[in-house]
Amino acid sequence: MMGRLDMTPQTGDMIEDMSAAANKRVADIVASFRQIFIPYPRHIEFHSRCDYLVQLGQATKGAPQKGMRVLAPSGSGKTTAARAFAELIERRSPPTGEFKPVLMVSLDRATTVKKLFGSILAEFGDGFSDRGTEQTLRKRVLSCFGHYGTQLLIIDEVQHLNFRSTATNDVTDSLKSLLDTGVIPIVFIGTEDAEGMFKRNLQLNGRLLPPCDFLPLRATVAEDAALFTSYWRRLDQEMVQRGLILRPSGLEDVEFLGALHKVSAGVIGRVSRLTEAALEIACRRSADRIELYDFMLATERWALAQNFVESNPFRSMLK
Repeated sequence: MMGRLDMTPQTGDMIEDMSAAANKRVADIVASFRQIFIPYPRHIEFHSRCDYLVQLGQATKGAPQKGMRVLAPSGSGKTTAARAFAELIERRSPPTGEFKPVLMVSLDRATTVKKLFGSILAEFGDGFSDRGTEQTLRKRVLSCFGHYGTQLLIIDEVQHLNFRSTATNDVTDSLKSLLDTGVIPIVFIGTEDAEGMFKRNLQLNGRLLPPCDFLPLRATVAEDAALFTSYWRRLDQEMVQRGLILRPSGLEDVEFLGALHKVSAGVIGRVSRLTEAALEIACRRSADRIELYDFMLATERWALAQNFVESNPFRSMLK
């Protein structure tokens, strides 16, 4: 057990520098932090399945295409992983004005199929993406996929499509129809709220690969606990390697990891978001490393304030 520690930080100041100069310095550090991508096993598996979907799509061009669902709690890192995959494909096949290998769209609330098609056209740079009927927009979308040689469509926040327009016009039928055109495979990314949308249409499900959902890491399962610990250690090391902070936190005690798991609920993206908040505090204090004190304050300001937890487990570790 780590035992109770003094509330006073061991490096840096107690008072955070909130000056304009500090704002600029800390903003640059946090911006660099957000570029960190730790490809832990579930992200690697996701990238492999996306790559397979692309390869399968190219091998079966013209025949009905496959899709894949990726559901996970908010903050699981699914969007970050999807963007990292898109960047991987773009490094392999650089996009040009006439070539867009991967198209990723993020949906707003209560998005209709027509709005989905409009969002896709907007990503292609169509200045009239909101003009026309649903069928007209659909034809233009399919034309753009062909014109730009797009190999994969990623639809993010797909739970915002989770409703029926009428009893006979289900959004899932439109998604199934899009796959049936034989033009492009689709990755559907969303929260658990989208699960019902997929469950209610077995015909759509029949066109999907096995789900690649990101489940929270469980503290009571040895493999999950090891993944969680490994992720935190690599994140801690990466911050030092990028020069965002001078030294590793040194926080690897079982009690600390238990508190980190409690606040994040085993959701990897929340570990990153909490760490980002703690890093900001440490940098404003001119600390050499992120300390338990910084995680305690980050939990107060971010996790508690946004109802991710009901109590602060880091506070009980401090005197």
